[in-house]
Amino acid sequence: MKIKRENVSFILLEPQYPGNIGATARALKTMGFKKLVLINPCDFQAPEAKWMAHASEDILNDVIIKDSLKEVVVEYKLVIATTQRTRGFHLPFFTPPELARKIISISQNNDIGIIFGREHSGLTNDELRLCHISSTIPAFVKHPSLNLAQAVMIYCYEFYNQSFEQEKKYFWKYASYDEVESVFEHLQKSLMQVNFKPKDNWPNFLMRFRRLFTRALPEVRDVKLIHKILQAFDEYVKATKERMERK
Repeated sequence: MKIKRENVSFILLEPQYPGNIGATARALKTMGFKKLVLINPCDFQAPEAKWMAHASEDILNDVIIKDSLKEVVVEYKLVIATTQRTRGFHLPFFTPPELARKIISISQNNDIGIIFGREHSGLTNDELRLCHISSTIPAFVKHPSLNLAQAVMIYCYEFYNQSFEQEKKYFWKYASYDEVESVFEHLQKSLMQVNFKPKDNWPNFLMRFRRLFTRALPEVRDVKLIHKILQAFDEYVKATKERMERK
């Protein structure tokens, strides 16, 4: 099961800088999300916002504008607060990866809103009380200072990672036994052209090379690459011999 991305909205409360809004739009677009809600924002169509959005202008053009947080929270079944400050009371707390796993099932049939506070002061305690759960990005320093758009990007990525990791998973196309063996045969023939002689014998030499090569579990394209290198070697040796014979 994957996060249903069309049911997830990213909500910025009173963002002060157009560049942060543009960068947020870019983060959403990069990770496959579309819903951006702005509460009492600065000029989100300013040139700086469009510069930072870069190929994500459609997200800016489709933003939803609201006047207050209270007006927004009633539209969602689950409201998530993001915060970096320690509070006197505690909502259920999740890191971004934990949160991503938590909302998978909820997102299937429910709208979810994740709220990011003001650049300088975040969310107030009263605003936190309007939310159901909270999330914090763990950091090495005691007082982290992530940029607003950077924080959004981390959540976008974690949600994406839970949602689409199977779609983006790379499936290896391993070489067959015969394809791998053909590399060793080609190697021996190429080296014999220049009178190369192993210190012990060919079977032992090829076994050592086999251990090196097969340890990497080569793909079909890896086998083709080695053949191309050996082919270039063969052609060079052939051309050199022909040049020497003409002298």
